[in-house]
Amino acid sequence: MTIFDYINSVLYTKNHITLNCDDESQFNSFMFNRWVSFYSSDMNNIVNEVTNRQIPSLITKQDQYDMFFYIMPKLKYKKIDYIKKVKKEDKEEEVYIPEFLSKREYKQYVEFKNSISK
Repeated sequence: MTIFDYINSVLYTKNHITLNCDDESQFNSFMFNRWVSFYSSDMNNIVNEVTNRQIPSLITKQDQYDMFFYIMPKLKYKKIDYIKKVKKEDKEEEVYIPEFLSKREYKQYVEFKNSISK
């Protein structure tokens, strides 16, 4: 089973999963909390409150899963978008800019020069 199977069972289908030895190695409460918190800000608050107060007292992964299963409400299906790192734009070539021009002025000058040449 994958982390998404656990998320679907807790949030959408409410079909309880009994973890066996193989499943316990796959269930990671940190990743589960992280993905569930992406659902909405309300879910984020629930996850934070529950994990800060209850997780230290729960020993097994099955207990952790059960706690989330019974606490989380059944929700409408919604695609959970993972926050991705924003890619930086390509660096422009380092060009010699005269001292009396700012970068903005030089950029305007280059754009003006390109528009004239077209």
